[in-house]
Amino acid sequence: MNLQLIQEIVIRLLSDPAFWQAFLEDPDKALSEYPLTSTERRWFNRISDTESLLTAATQLGISADGDLEELARGARGIPANGGSKDTQAVPERVVSTGFADIDAPITPLPANQTLRVQSDYYFWLEVGAPVAGSIEETAVSLPDELPVNARLQVVLFPFPGELIPKDGADIGELELQADGEVRVINPAEQPASLTKEDPILTKRLFFPIRTPDQPGAYHLRCNIYYNQVLLQSRLITAHVSAQPTSLEKALISQTDYILSHTLSPAQIAQLGNNRLNIMLNDNGNGTHGFRFFGEQAFKHDAALGEGELQDLITKARGALRMAAWGDDQPYNKQKSYRYAGNISLKQLREDLIRMARRGYRFYDALINQLAGGVMAARQLEFMMLSSGSVEIATKQHARLVVPAAMFYDYPLDTSLKAADYQLCDAFVAALSAAEPLEQTDCFQGKCPHYDEDDVVCPSGFWGYRHQLGLPLSVAGAPDATAEIPVTDTLEMTVTVSLDPAFKERPKHEQRLQKLHPKLKWLYADSRDEALNLLRQSHPHIVYFYCHGGVANGIPYLHVGPPNERGITRDNLRAKRIFWYPAPRPLVFINGCHTTALEPESAIDLVSGFIETSFAAGVIGTEITIFEPLAVSFAEAFMYRFLVERQSVGEAIRGARLQLLKEKNPLGLVYIPFALTALHLSR
Repeated sequence: MNLQLIQEIVIRLLSDPAFWQAFLEDPDKALSEYPLTSTERRWFNRISDTESLLTAATQLGISADGDLEELARGARGIPANGGSKDTQAVPERVVSTGFADIDAPITPLPANQTLRVQSDYYFWLEVGAPVAGSIEETAVSLPDELPVNARLQVVLFPFPGELIPKDGADIGELELQADGEVRVINPAEQPASLTKEDPILTKRLFFPIRTPDQPGAYHLRCNIYYNQVLLQSRLITAHVSAQPTSLEKALISQTDYILSHTLSPAQIAQLGNNRLNIMLNDNGNGTHGFRFFGEQAFKHDAALGEGELQDLITKARGALRMAAWGDDQPYNKQKSYRYAGNISLKQLREDLIRMARRGYRFYDALINQLAGGVMAARQLEFMMLSSGSVEIATKQHARLVVPAAMFYDYPLDTSLKAADYQLCDAFVAALSAAEPLEQTDCFQGKCPHYDEDDVVCPSGFWGYRHQLGLPLSVAGAPDATAEIPVTDTLEMTVTVSLDPAFKERPKHEQRLQKLHPKLKWLYADSRDEALNLLRQSHPHIVYFYCHGGVANGIPYLHVGPPNERGITRDNLRAKRIFWYPAPRPLVFINGCHTTALEPESAIDLVSGFIETSFAAGVIGTEITIFEPLAVSFAEAFMYRFLVERQSVGEAIRGARLQLLKEKNPLGLVYIPFALTALHLSR
C-alpha cells in the first residue's frame, strides 16, 4: 500500500472540515480524486466517526500535536459519532490462498516450505479477513459493493505435467451474503477429516491436488469468474522436493490478471452474462495455454506450442490479407484494395471459402488439444451454436493476439478443391433481402446447412455469430468499465491525418458530425493540436483517422501533415493525457495504409491508452486497412454505438454484418480491446 498517500488523506480529513464532512456523507465520492487501489480504498472502511479517525491517525504515526480531536470534531461542530447512521463497515474481502496437508486441511502450510513429490495436498482459497499463512504475493480484494447473492465461480486449471487438480473437484462456488460476508455454497470437495458442521467449510474452498513425481517448480492457475466473466486470475507456484524442506517463496500466488479491483452493483449488472470466457496465457515452457470456462460449468484447457500458434495466427491473417489485397504478404504501397467498387458474389465466395478453411483449421488445432477430448469438443460446439457474448481475456504483455473472429466452427472438409464448395444458399438469399443479417436464421445458430461439410456459411465465423471482446488487464489502470456515462452532450474528439491520399476524409467527417443532434465535435489536424485536445477535452469517444507504423521498434500514430512526427505511448504521459474519473472514452484507431502496426506491435499503444490515459477500451485492426473499409466500418459502428447506444460487442458485430451484406467480409479485421458490454449510458 502507498502509506504516504494514505497519510496525506488522513491529515486532510483531520484538517479540512469540508472534506471530512464530504467523507462522512459519501466516502467513495470523497476519495474518488485519489488514485487508490482497492486495498488502499478498503483501508478507509475503518473510519466512520471521529474516534476511528483519531485511532487511524495514531496507527499511522501522525503527530497528535494541537489536539487532533479538536481538529476532527470540536472546531467543526460535527458530532463525535458523525456521519450517516447508515454507514457500516464492509467486511474485508481479501482473497487468501495456500496449501494444506490432506490430513490437516485447516492448517495452512508455511509459504517457505516445499511440497513432497507424488503426494496429495489441498489447495485452498478463502475470501474475508487476511488468513495467516496465505501465500498471496500481494493482497488483492474482491469488490466492496458486489450485489447480495452474487455468485462467483473459483476454477482451477492445470499446466501439462505439473500440479494436477482432481477431476470433478476443480470448481467451487462462493456467494455474497446479506451481511456482506462471502460464503461457500458449492464446495469443490469436503475434506474427509472435517464434518459438515465445521464452520471453516462455510468460508474456505478446498481443492485436492497431486504433485508430480520429480522435484521442481510447478504451477497451477486459479481463476475467479462472475457470469463467465473473468475477474481475477492467479498463477500458483509450488516448489516440490523429495522431502519438505525450507525454501524462500516455496509456495506463492501471484495475481497476474485483474479485470476490476472494484465493481459497483451497476457495473456488475452491466457485465452481462457471457456464453464463454477464454484466457490466453504464456505457459512459460514454449507453449500457450487456453483456459475455457463457460455456461453449465464448461471447464477445459488446451495448449499449443508457440510456433504452432504463431503459424495458425499468420495463416488466419494471411486469409484476411488475401481478401484485402490479393496475397498473404505484409502490406506495401504497391498493394491495391480488392473490395472497391462493385463486388461480385464470385469474389466474396472465393474469399469466404479461403477464410473458412483457415479458420476451421485454427479452430480444429485448438479444440484437438482440449483436455476433455472429443466429448469436451462436442459440448463446446453445441454451447457456441447460438449467438452469444464471448470474452477473450488478454494480458498487457501478451505476445500473441488471437484473431478469434476468424474461428470457423461449422463442420468443414478442408481437403476439397475450392470449386467443390457451395456458399450457403440461405445466406445468399439473405444478401438481397431487406432483413438485417443478424435477424436471419443462419446468424442465430439455425443454418440449414450446418452439418454439410462442403457448404460454407459466414455464420460459422465467431466474429459474425458472436459478440467478441478482448478486455486488457493492465496493472496500473483503473477498473474495467462497462459504462461511459453521458449526461446531455455527447463529446467526440477527432484527430486526423492530412495525407492528400485520404480522398474520402472530408465527406466522412461530415457524415460523422451529422450522426447525433447533440454531438460536440472536437477536431485536430496537427500533432500538437491533437495532443492538446486529448489533454484538455472530456470525450466519450476518441477517433483517430490516421496513419501509423513502427520506428526502431516503437509503434506510433501519425496525424496532421505528412511531415509531422508520430504520437507514441510515452507522449501520453508526457503530455498529461489522463481521462479520469469520468468519462473514460472508447478510443477507435482507424489506421489506414498502416504498415507493420499489427496487434503484437500495437499492443504497446493499446495498453498505453488504457494504463496511462485510462481509456475504457480501444478498437484496432488485425491487418492493414484501406480507406474505403475504414470509412464504411467506422460509420456503421459509430451509428450503432453513438445513436442506437448498442454495446461495443453488439456494434462491432452489427458493423461486420452490415459490410458482409454489402459483400465485403473484411469487417472481421477489427479488434475490440474492451468488454463486450461497454456502452454509452443514457
